[in-house]
Order: sequence, then C-alpha cells, then structure tokens
Amino acid sequence: MDQDTSSSREKSRDELLAQIGDLSRVNQEAVDLFDERLGAFLGTNRTDGRCLGIIEKYKSVSAGQLANESGLTTGAVTAVIDRLEAAGYVRRVRDPLDRRKIWIECTEDLRAIVTEIFGFYDVIGPAMMKSFDATQLAGILAFLRIGTRVNEEMAAALTENTKPGGTPADRVVQARQFRRAIDAGAGRLAEELDQLVRPATPRKTARTK
Repeated sequence: MDQDTSSSREKSRDELLAQIGDLSRVNQEAVDLFDERLGAFLGTNRTDGRCLGIIEKYKSVSAGQLANESGLTTGAVTAVIDRLEAAGYVRRVRDPLDRRKIWIECTEDLRAIVTEIFGFYDVIGPAMMKSFDATQLAGILAFLRIGTRVNEEMAAALTENTKPGGTPADRVVQARQFRRAIDAGAGRLAEELDQLVRPATPRKTARTK
C-alpha cells in the first residue's frame, strides 16, 4: 500500500514537472509576443528595448554601465543610445559635478508610456497572486531565481562557445561545444541553484545595551 502511494506521488510529481515545462514554454511565447508588440509600438528592435528597460530600471546610467548590463560593446551601446535619443526616449545629461561624465536618462514621454502600459500590473497583480499562500509564493520566488540564474549561465556559455555566421553544420559543431562546456559546469551550477532555493537566513545581530 505504501509503495503504491509512493509510486502515485512520484507519478503526480512527474506529471506536474511535465506541465511546468509545457507551460513555461507557453508563458515565454506570451512574453515574447508582448515584447514584440511593444517593440513594434515603440519602433524599437529587441536590443534597443532591452537597453531601454535597463535605463528605466536604474533611472540614470552611464554608457559603460549600460554596456556591462546589456552585454554589448561600447560601440554598439553608443549606436543604441543614438537611436533611442533620436526616437525621443532617452537623453544625455552632463553630470553637474563632473562635466566630463555623461548620464543616460529616460525622457518624460518614455516614463509616461511606461506608466500607462505597465501600470496595469498594479491593478491585476493582486488578482494574480491572491490564490497563493506564503509557502507557494516562496516557491515561485525560488523558481524565478533559479530560472534567471540558469538563463544567465547558458547565455554566458553561448557567448563563450559560439559565434554568429557559418553553415548549419558549423552551428551543430558549436552547439556540441556549448553542450560540453555547460555539462562540465552542471555540478557547480546545481549546488548554486540549491542555495538559491534555500537562501541563507540573515544572522541576527546582538543588541547593544
């Protein structure tokens, strides 16, 4: 009886994992569709949109910081900033204390667009989360943390082990090289993900009298 129960639970878990995999792909397709439609509305390409998101997140960034955050070269970032400035979405602002420094900021028009479009999440967010208890929310947070880290690791491995161009056969060879590299680090990554699922509890500091 216990063995049957254990087998049933394992089957249920496998089914749930399969559903998570399927729905993750569907969710990513929906995200990609939204990003595509937003980019079409703004008249920006995917790279420009990603950089806009970084600038909006930090409110004010240097070209160097934007290059680091986006993974682009300084030359590519300069071209992005030029396009976004010409479109009226960002502006270059000289640092009042150090006139040699230039900061990139969003324009008021871009902030207004962001407020109108993404402000919907302020309305729908509570409805999205109301059915989840604290334990389930912690699970969602863990899933998002590990998903983010895996994608960061895979993006870095693609950058290091592949390059644009070539024939499909060339890409197969590079894909295999990528797989060998990512497999070699799988143990380390698994340990890191385990820590992300159960983040360390902050230590309590002793109170001074």
